[in-house]
Amino acid sequence: MNWDYLILINSSLFAILLGIIDYRTKLLPNKIVFSFLITNICLILISSSFDLSKLIYSTTSSLLVFLVYLGVYFLSKRSFGLGDVKYSFALSLAPTYLYGFTETINMHLVAFVIGGIFSILLMLVKKVSKNHEIAFGPFMSVSFLLFLVLNL
Repeated sequence: MNWDYLILINSSLFAILLGIIDYRTKLLPNKIVFSFLITNICLILISSSFDLSKLIYSTTSSLLVFLVYLGVYFLSKRSFGLGDVKYSFALSLAPTYLYGFTETINMHLVAFVIGGIFSILLMLVKKVSKNHEIAFGPFMSVSFLLFLVLNL
């Protein structure tokens, strides 16, 4: 089996799990996000195509995504969850390692677009008010899965 697929399967399983948990509880548990990150790092380290410079690049790029999400967290007066900020780092590592930074940025932009459209639609049909909390993790997960399908 190709190691890249194993890394993507691991990421997909965690993305689905975290998306469901966040949808139901509006929380992204640190233990699961950390487990996601550690298992991906371990899979990358033991893969037959391991490249240290790609891992450093991926980690640095994921840190940049993390910082952007952290900025959104502070600018949104914390209506955007800190769990989403941590999840952004873990979710970015594998796509950046396997496909590059541009693809990862596109994945996150799609998450914001899908989340924004969904939120606007919910407000238009009066299902939620302007100040209602909507979990963002599921949109990040859906965006990752769309990214995966479109890149395989």
